Amino acid sequence: MRPNANKVLIVGNYPPPYGGLSVQVSVLHGLLAGSHGYACRVLDIGEGRRQRRPECLGARHGLDFAAKLLWHAAGQWILHLHTNGHNVSSWLGALACATAGLLNGRKTVLSLGSGLAPDWIRDAGPIMRGVVRLTLALTGVIVCRNARSRAAIAALGVPAGKIVVLSGFYGLGPTETTTVPPTVEEFLSAHSPVIGAVASIGPEYGLPLVAEAAARLRSAYPRLGLLLMGPAGFARADLDGSLLVAGQLPHDTTLAVMRRLSVFVRPTYFDGDASSVREALALEVPVVASDTDFRPEGVIVFRRGHVDDLTDKLAQTLGAGRSRPRPGPADAGSWPRVLAIYERLSLKGDLAC
Repeated sequence: MRPNANKVLIVGNYPPPYGGLSVQVSVLHGLLAGSHGYACRVLDIGEGRRQRRPECLGARHGLDFAAKLLWHAAGQWILHLHTNGHNVSSWLGALACATAGLLNGRKTVLSLGSGLAPDWIRDAGPIMRGVVRLTLALTGVIVCRNARSRAAIAALGVPAGKIVVLSGFYGLGPTETTTVPPTVEEFLSAHSPVIGAVASIGPEYGLPLVAEAAARLRSAYPRLGLLLMGPAGFARADLDGSLLVAGQLPHDTTLAVMRRLSVFVRPTYFDGDASSVREALALEVPVVASDTDFRPEGVIVFRRGHVDDLTDKLAQTLGAGRSRPRPGPADAGSWPRVLAIYERLSLKGDLAC
């Protein structure tokens, strides 16, 4: 370890599987590992937490998790937890990190990634609301994804200076030289236009919506293809031959495939600030997404859950030969602001102090 380095322990799910939070943890780890003056480790609390892997620490059980948190906090490591914020286990993990942070002067960062977090906090019973309040009080910096999440956190009495609205998109790595899998390459060559989406598990991700819209558009675009990337399986008979479920792909491969899409669709019923949307914008790929709490500038929005509106917006986007949007300042990624948070914490601790 470099002497006098700022030390950051990132706590969260580490891929595989690849998904919003795990990709954020992986990308942030890579950025910190390449930054002068920083040492970084990952404490994996996801599906691979019991495996021995050289790129991250595991947590075999709750006591092992707590011991590793306390050891790093006592060594003055900044603790940065990435979690969804919409279930009990998420907040118990956050409380563990915040409590351990008492050993390092509250040099702790809590990133809440889910668009469901404000509703979950509002509807939680008195005991869990007490856990949430205590966790937020002990944490140095709370990062959330949109104004609605910030309002829900502030309503619990958290000082405004501790709350930061920040995207989980930390920027793009190189994708030009990444090889696209042969099956995906064949599909991209055989179909045009190609609609792409992330296939996450759960009805809230809206896969039937984008499939129905694609089926409706085939009369106007006989060679249209729908390409799904992610862990969820999906099938639809009337898209036979025009649907490819590519499965889980490494993040750099996903970006290389995304770059080749005609349009990227995010049909979710809720979202915080989806990293995949910002990735597509940064790659200058048109984005059609549901009108959840927040979408960045440049996104074409459709009414959440309305397949007619989604179909219309896709038809307009494809039919207009829409020029690809130029990435704005937000599309450069939030990495510089995360680094600034670490710098302030390393000097001061709790930002509200």
